[in-house]
Amino acid sequence: MTYQADEHLNLLKPFQRATVNYVFRRLFTDRQTTRQFLVADEVGLGKTMVARGVIAKAIEELTGKVDRIDVVYICSNQAIAEQNIKSLNVIGSTTKPLNTRLTLLPLEIEQDGGIASRPINLVSLTLGTALDLKSSLGTAKERALIYEMLRKRLGIRHRGIQRVFRGGVDAENWPGWTDWMRGQKISEEIAKNFNAAVGDEFIERIRAAAELARSKRNPNYPPDQRPAVMIGELRRVLARICVDALSPDLIILDEFQRFADLLHEHDEQSAPEKAAAAELARALFSYSGADGSKARLLLLSATPYRMLTLNSDDPEEGDHYSDFLRTMRFLFGEEDGDARIKELEQELKGFRRALQAMPETRVHARVQRDLVQHILGEVIARTERVDYTDDRNALVKESKPELTIETEDLKEAKAIAQVAAIVSAPGIVEYWKSSPYLLNFMREYKLRQKLQALKLQPSSELRSAIKAAAPFLVSKEQVESYAEIPLRNARMRVLADTAFEHGLDRALWLPPSRPSYGEPAPATKSLIFSDWSMVPDAIAALLSHEASRRMGMTSDLVSRTSRPIGIEEMMPMLYPSATLAAWIDPLAMERRFGRAASHNELRLQAVEVLKELINAEQLLRLSGKSDRLLPLNLEDNLGRRVDWSRVGAIEHEGHEEHGAMARAIEVLRKALEAEDHSDDEDARDVYDKLADFALGSPATCALRALGRLCPELPLNHPALVGAAVAIALGFRTLYNQPESRVLLRETSPLNYWRQVITHAAMHDLSAVLDEYLQLVLEAERGIELEADKRAGLIAAKVVEVVALRPAQITLDHWTAGRSRLHDKTFEVRARFAMRFATKAEDEKGVRRTTLVQAAFKSPFRPFVLATTSIGQEGLDFHPYCARIVHWNLPRNPVDIEQREGRVHRFKNHAVRRNIAASFGDFAQSEGGRVGPWESMFEAARQHEIAHGRAGDIVPFWLCPGSEKVQRVVLIPPFSREVERFENLKKSLATYRLAFGQPRQDELINLFSAFGNDVLAELSDLQISLRPSTTGHARPDGQGRHAKGAAVAHHRRRLARGSESSMEGQQAEEGQYRRPVADSQRTIEDPDICP
Repeated sequence: MTYQADEHLNLLKPFQRATVNYVFRRLFTDRQTTRQFLVADEVGLGKTMVARGVIAKAIEELTGKVDRIDVVYICSNQAIAEQNIKSLNVIGSTTKPLNTRLTLLPLEIEQDGGIASRPINLVSLTLGTALDLKSSLGTAKERALIYEMLRKRLGIRHRGIQRVFRGGVDAENWPGWTDWMRGQKISEEIAKNFNAAVGDEFIERIRAAAELARSKRNPNYPPDQRPAVMIGELRRVLARICVDALSPDLIILDEFQRFADLLHEHDEQSAPEKAAAAELARALFSYSGADGSKARLLLLSATPYRMLTLNSDDPEEGDHYSDFLRTMRFLFGEEDGDARIKELEQELKGFRRALQAMPETRVHARVQRDLVQHILGEVIARTERVDYTDDRNALVKESKPELTIETEDLKEAKAIAQVAAIVSAPGIVEYWKSSPYLLNFMREYKLRQKLQALKLQPSSELRSAIKAAAPFLVSKEQVESYAEIPLRNARMRVLADTAFEHGLDRALWLPPSRPSYGEPAPATKSLIFSDWSMVPDAIAALLSHEASRRMGMTSDLVSRTSRPIGIEEMMPMLYPSATLAAWIDPLAMERRFGRAASHNELRLQAVEVLKELINAEQLLRLSGKSDRLLPLNLEDNLGRRVDWSRVGAIEHEGHEEHGAMARAIEVLRKALEAEDHSDDEDARDVYDKLADFALGSPATCALRALGRLCPELPLNHPALVGAAVAIALGFRTLYNQPESRVLLRETSPLNYWRQVITHAAMHDLSAVLDEYLQLVLEAERGIELEADKRAGLIAAKVVEVVALRPAQITLDHWTAGRSRLHDKTFEVRARFAMRFATKAEDEKGVRRTTLVQAAFKSPFRPFVLATTSIGQEGLDFHPYCARIVHWNLPRNPVDIEQREGRVHRFKNHAVRRNIAASFGDFAQSEGGRVGPWESMFEAARQHEIAHGRAGDIVPFWLCPGSEKVQRVVLIPPFSREVERFENLKKSLATYRLAFGQPRQDELINLFSAFGNDVLAELSDLQISLRPSTTGHARPDGQGRHAKGAAVAHHRRRLARGSESSMEGQQAEEGQYRRPVADSQRTIEDPDICP
């Protein structure tokens, strides 16, 4: 069956599809294609979706032309790989992620279901685990693989050969590695080619080293026989052969700027590791098969090179102009890269001269801009939000809260500065401005290292200084007693006030963007960026402690709430009633009764509906039943009892104990058999209690929301029921947290379920899940699955965030004894606020990082996420966060955009709240089984189309309204940062005009001196590389000659542009609205719109 790309392309927005079509043309079908192309769309515009479209079109193009299609996705770390790989999967089957090293490919080729057995493969690699040859010895798995492939040729098995290959593995453990490897399917082709590449002379070197290792305890190896040297060489040989075995057809290089070192040569003597990695990367990127096939390279990055260099920047950190030219040389390729660079430099110089002489040279400047765009457009495409709105900050609202320095803040600064001075540690002023309780949190800093080195023999002066600093340390006793810990830092106090507003200090989830009743609350999450690695720990520990204290936690309540309330006791909240989910739909009631002003009014509406649907006989039967089982009895009376034998158990680690789902199903199945009767039940109470179940039971709310996303299935379908039970068990974990039980004022485990249902109903859980489950469905590509699998996938993703365990933040505590310093550590639970780090590459660390990110992208805690700027490019945090807090100012405007791009993304929180405000009425579909958010966004899209607009960037990335992405800047009063921030904002408005120019500061300062009328003209001169959505281009046939004609055409216009008449100038301006005249456009010319 022929592969069809359209089903994947149809999911793209028009501007994304235009980019896909253009990129595909340049890589695959133009007469003069390029092997490298860069998609540099602005942060948050969905470069991954563009890559998905290119993959689909590449597969469609190559199917039937090559034996096997291999697409390789490479990114910088596992967190990004986990986030993006499912979006790139267009092959309809499980992807083949290769999350180890490229050198382990021999184990992946011929395994069952391996790469060799499938016609299409999507392979995921990361820089750190696939292309990284830093450690010469590699991993034990690599060494065991290499040994196994060479074993027969080596012909020896004594302990000497083991010493050569085992590296740091204990002697008794190494045989386990070799025995395991012997049982694996190793690619015969790779093994054969590897042995052919390893000459007999090399085998003799290994044997000689093995003999030395056998005969001497501490062998003095010759330089070329050292195990690390030989294994390093063998790994490089194997890696190169693995590239050929992988035979990549298309390589996606995500966050391309992270790979800059791989794109140019390094001296093997001064930088052997970089040289080896670059050599391997070049082999991969320039792969050519024996059949003539060639790898195409698609690079993704909003900041592919240093976008801006200011005079104050450190020269060692790179320079915009040199980075830009080096990147362009790589993109143009080896054959004519130098010639194209010379041509580009010439046109950029002309553009600079025209800009410097503005406004008199406005026509000249336009022509030069068009020439530059034409050259760049051969290998780069870039879409920006400003292409669709006149206001670059259309969805951004800036605030600079007043920071107040208090006396106690200064006292701490003095005390800690004294300690730092005594131990000769760096000054602490910048640290003190960023965090209180420095001695608790500076775990990775020189100050702590100095104290550790001196703690056994401290001077009396140091002991006195530590004693003086005692009031400025958090103690274990304060944490365990939930005592108030003063926030002795101006930034921390402002953050606490901001993060706790709208009642979030006592909330378990954010209010919905479109509530079922009342007015929406403007609450949102906060993403904090700091320069200092200690700040995320301090924020997570201090804010979480304060939130727990405000929820009512005390030391005596910790032990009382330590035992989870069991499934039997919580059973009423675990049963999903299909009847109540259908009867009591808040959206249907709004359509009928009008929008409820309060929860009580919504509850009365539900009671009204129930009175109409439950007749007197049914009511009488229900009134004699236990209220714990009302929903089950309702289903039973209506003849709709669930067939629990068909409900699959979706087990999840978030369910608190192993087999919780199976246990819950068993409890629910037997519930009616062991029913308790309640003969004195007031019949009128039945309506109220059923209304509470319908509006507040996590299981029933989940079933209703799932039903909207799986309309193919009846609400009582086992797949939907099972998914709803799984989600409800996740909520059991949430409500079993000590803080939750204290917040709800739990009085008895037997009755806690009542408080849970009341709390969930009053906090509009039904609307919360309607919104969140739609986002999960889209993020996980669930719409492409069968409905039963779709429901299970959504449930698993919801449970893992609802049931996320608190983090443990480790704090130091220093005290001074008579003759030494004592340092102890203790931990603080962090759930309200958490830190985010992408350092861990082991499976457990990656899993935790992914879960924290997923939880922050949900309506549930954490409500604050703190991180550094390092490593966050490419990650998204936007679904429930519309507030970026700049704890420290970034050094240039590009960093501001990168930070804010983490939340200024597709269907972000501010956009959804504006959509709900303008198009909320469209949530009330007649059928009731359509996702309300799908309906609202479609209404907004149709509104745009009706007004002659594309309906893509607006409304999905930008949507007019009162809600904005909040840019919060925390600047201490009277500091140098006040002026620096104003300069940053000026640069933010004009730095794009200095694109591709040396000495960018000079141009930016010049632009700042222009009047508003000239600045308005300058904004129209920005280089734009946006592909045209019309897709028009002349048929291929004129090639490079046509491009030369286009340049000559521009030159002639440029000469005429020197005429001074206003009439001539206006005519020129009209003709240069497009970068290349349509009459001169060829198939190889980029469709670029200004």
